[in-house]
Amino acid sequence: MALPAVLVAVATVAAFGGRWVWWLDLVANFRPQLGVAALVGGVTLVVARWRRLGAIVLAAAAVNAALVLPLFLPPPDGTDEGVPVRVVTFNLFAANDRYEEVIGYLRGVDADVVFLHEASAPWEEALEASDLPYEVYRSRSDGLIFGTVVLTRPDAKVTSFGFASSEPRAVEVELALPEGGTFRLLGVHTLAPTTERRAALRDAQLRFAGEWAASRTPPLVVAGDLNAGPWSWAFARLQKEGDLEDSARGFGLQPTFPATANPALRVPIDHLLYSDGVRVVSRRLGPPLGSDHFPLVVDLSVSP
Repeated sequence: MALPAVLVAVATVAAFGGRWVWWLDLVANFRPQLGVAALVGGVTLVVARWRRLGAIVLAAAAVNAALVLPLFLPPPDGTDEGVPVRVVTFNLFAANDRYEEVIGYLRGVDADVVFLHEASAPWEEALEASDLPYEVYRSRSDGLIFGTVVLTRPDAKVTSFGFASSEPRAVEVELALPEGGTFRLLGVHTLAPTTERRAALRDAQLRFAGEWAASRTPPLVVAGDLNAGPWSWAFARLQKEGDLEDSARGFGLQPTFPATANPALRVPIDHLLYSDGVRVVSRRLGPPLGSDHFPLVVDLSVSP
């Protein structure tokens, strides 16, 4: 038992090195699992009278707990007098063919803005042929297998920043608020950091999102499949540079991927972050609907 417990403690510390070693940032996605494993291992070592080693492993459990705990704390105060806006972000999974099921779900959710990632040509055609009460905006160029489809109410302004591997893989939506002002949303689907090169591209895409937020006037949100957990160094940089809050705060752990795996192995990589002028009213996950992700549904109160 001592060796696995020590390895968990080592992984806890090593996960802070994701800025320099790309695969260590993947380890950081599993802070809750590391915390539970360290707690069990540390208690077991103490009971077995390996008290000094047990104390070290319990310290690792405390480090992970300190990183996860903020998700359970109340979010910052915000105004209750804003415009209600419901946002959905959902990675469809390109090979998914449950078109009618997804369309039926979106009809029932009745969101104001929907970001649908990994939308291939068949998905674009199915959405455009549906009777959903939205304008359908494609971001995919002809040379790409998939992109992000945006569903919005009429009169929104939509701008794509490109979805090739070396591009930001982001799309901006501008909504006019009833009492004046503009609410901006950036839908993002970064590359999965499965190699050193792809990790670097993902980090650059998250940096773009942070720079976008910093250059826009609130209220605004960044939402999408960021392929980074809340404990990723690149996610932390996005929050800091964009001056953004995590909508998960106050709602605890809501892991979104992989939907097909044991719940204990899932990680939260689908996010919505928000600026001043935005308050989170509710946040929940929908059913997977044939995808390997769960949809994220967030109700906001937006003030100009």
